Amino acid sequence: MIDFIKQVFASAIGFIMVFVLFFFFLFILFVATSSDPEPKVSPNTVLFMKASGAIPERMSSDPFEQLFFGGSPGDFSVRSFEQNLRKAAADDNIKGILLEVDFVTASWPTLQQLRRAMLNFREDSGKFIYATTNDLGLNEQGFYLASAADSIFAPPMSIMQFDGFVLEGMFLKSMLDEIGVKAEVIHQGAYKSAGDMFQRTNFSAADREQLTAIFSHITDELEQAVAERTGMSRAEVTAMMNQPPRLDVEYYAERGLIDAIVFPSELENRIKARLGLGESDDLNRIASRRYDRVSDRSAGLERAPREAVAVIYANGAIMPGTDDPFPFGGEQGINVDNFKRSLDRALSDNNVKAIVVRINSPGGSAATSDAIWQLIQEAREQKPVVASMGAVAASGGYYIAMAAETIVADRTTITGSIGVIGIRFDASRLLEDRIKLDFDELRFHENANWFSPTRPLTGAQRDAFSFFIDDAYDKFLARVSESRGMSVEEIHEVAQGRVWSGEDARNIGLIDAVGGLDLAVQFAADKAGLEAWSIREFPREQSFIETLASRAEVSVRSVFSRNIPMYEEMSFIRHMAETSARPHAWAILPWQLEVK
Repeated sequence: MIDFIKQVFASAIGFIMVFVLFFFFLFILFVATSSDPEPKVSPNTVLFMKASGAIPERMSSDPFEQLFFGGSPGDFSVRSFEQNLRKAAADDNIKGILLEVDFVTASWPTLQQLRRAMLNFREDSGKFIYATTNDLGLNEQGFYLASAADSIFAPPMSIMQFDGFVLEGMFLKSMLDEIGVKAEVIHQGAYKSAGDMFQRTNFSAADREQLTAIFSHITDELEQAVAERTGMSRAEVTAMMNQPPRLDVEYYAERGLIDAIVFPSELENRIKARLGLGESDDLNRIASRRYDRVSDRSAGLERAPREAVAVIYANGAIMPGTDDPFPFGGEQGINVDNFKRSLDRALSDNNVKAIVVRINSPGGSAATSDAIWQLIQEAREQKPVVASMGAVAASGGYYIAMAAETIVADRTTITGSIGVIGIRFDASRLLEDRIKLDFDELRFHENANWFSPTRPLTGAQRDAFSFFIDDAYDKFLARVSESRGMSVEEIHEVAQGRVWSGEDARNIGLIDAVGGLDLAVQFAADKAGLEAWSIREFPREQSFIETLASRAEVSVRSVFSRNIPMYEEMSFIRHMAETSARPHAWAILPWQLEVK
């Protein structure tokens, strides 16, 4: 017994020592990274940036994220990309930019925003942007971004995937039938197809119509970029993408999509020649993440004004009463409390003169969306508020946007989806017939069990659920009618759950202007009467101690979401099944749309 106690005690002491050493290491890491001096940029320097995978709107300053998932020093966020291009345009020591691009999975509105920044940089500064790829090669998104460069290079034997787009949907009806589960879906809107995955085995005609309309804009965006760069007609570009696929980059170089096939050393010599350097001279490079720490003043920009426009990032699904991440990715999600914290900070900051709400959300809870709508309405009484739509601001995401004075979306933003859905699962056949579970109850009121998965809805119960969904849809229409200055009948014609592109949404009156975050900020500044301004972002970044306190759980979720096949889809199904235990109206996008 004494030996056992000694072993337990020794194990406990060992664990404590490892724990202390681990946190001591993290503290040293934090001190080291936070105390790095501002880099000095040498003359004749090229700024190196790398576009790969998903490109976030903001780069995490979390030391844990940077240590374990930091990626390349050339990686950037949308925000840091724009800031670094603005500094590089004014910095006499930066002579040009080398952008390495491979398989990019960022949304099309994100790519459009980055591409605009590149074109503006070239026009304003007169400096060059060279784009290249690596042994991973290019896909369509990567080429679209690279097409804004002066020249595009690729090494021999690299890959270029340029075979067009496909949209796949996953349907669960056959699986549910097999296991004995029936999804009871009540929705308002002919196009509100969020429940189709549980009730169908393929896309409905209405779904095909709306998805085809949205992705025609994405196809048009890419084909137009190729035509402008190569001089091909649109018909020739379409024919090239429809012919039997080719992966060898040399094929695309022959057709003008790639300017030259060169090894990295040969590309470096080309850059040296452009800078007037000899082949034996050193080429100075500074990576994007290092250039992040160069101040505006050091780059030659004027000091940022005190007066500011606040940008509040509203990312993820809109969920009632929780700060837990939601399965549409690694975002924390949007709820009343976390949104109100950011909004209150922006309103209480006397230097903030206007607010932009940057929305990337497929929607979620109708009640939560309505509560956030009210918060934005109240904020407008104190300061101008503009909504900026990112990749997606649909359903509940559109609901909160329409509370702003002006709505801005990119051409390929996915928006609209004005409709409501309720889903309830009847698992009685699975529970009783398949796995032979017996249920009994003591029911004291007639409908107390109406959301139990052990039995189907009665006719009266289904009518009650339908009334709840219909009422939520009517309120949604009334909110849009009030916001857009259109009749309820006019809104119903373009609502019914239909998803629209940003360009089409402007044409039918659901948004005010087509453009990116920069245009929304300009609108907000104009409304506040600002001639010069800085940007303040919310929610604020966590301190090291706050990060330390919350990181473990988030890291585990991050590892799961990145490495387990179909983790997000299965988590979504689990979440919907859990919430079906209580009545809820969902204003949510029909699909998690991803172009492949």
